[in-house]
Amino acid sequence: MPFGARFVRESARPSRGRRWALPAIFLVVGIAAIGVLALNPRSPSAADGGTVLRPVLGEAAAPVAIHEYADFQCSSCGAFARSIEPKIRAAYIETGKTRLVWHDFAWIGAESRGAANAARCAGDQGKFWEYHDHLYANQSGENSGAFSKDRLKAFGAGLGLEPTAFIACVDAETYATSVQADLDDVRQKGFTGTPTFVIGNQRIVGAQPFEVFAAAIDAALAKP
Repeated sequence: MPFGARFVRESARPSRGRRWALPAIFLVVGIAAIGVLALNPRSPSAADGGTVLRPVLGEAAAPVAIHEYADFQCSSCGAFARSIEPKIRAAYIETGKTRLVWHDFAWIGAESRGAANAARCAGDQGKFWEYHDHLYANQSGENSGAFSKDRLKAFGAGLGLEPTAFIACVDAETYATSVQADLDDVRQKGFTGTPTFVIGNQRIVGAQPFEVFAAAIDAALAKP
């Protein structure tokens, strides 16, 4: 399968977006588009605004970017990753129409920040998206040890990551500052729900049905 991605599917109906304080709702509101330049379509990192390195999945020339703001402990984010994202990958990413740009929205707790850091450490070895999929396949409660450092290291071993560098990166929390910078960014943008997506001039909150994402992507593709 392209991009080395591994998918786990669920038959359960996707849950709605997780919010900090308000009930989860579905929003599609117009906002300004955010540009991202993908340096390498198979690389875990790409330049965002020329200052921030972040994971990108898809071809550099893809005309539409899907910006995802998510937390690895968020159940709705997991529902999206397991049930909806594979459809988007097959229909739009693997066909070169879109690219998926990852933004850490690690607000739930310490294990969210640890998982985000570990995923970026995996990205150093070209396996951000494999690690991303593995995290969402192994969700189990919030801040209950599912994403402890020991388990995060074990996930890396299971994916064949070179252990010395990966373990050192996890222990040192090498990307803690970058993860926090992403959280500061989403707060400045006023986002309150996970997952949040920006596609063209539309914002989508929650693990909405594939058709909702398809409509937003098609609308963005149709613009000159």
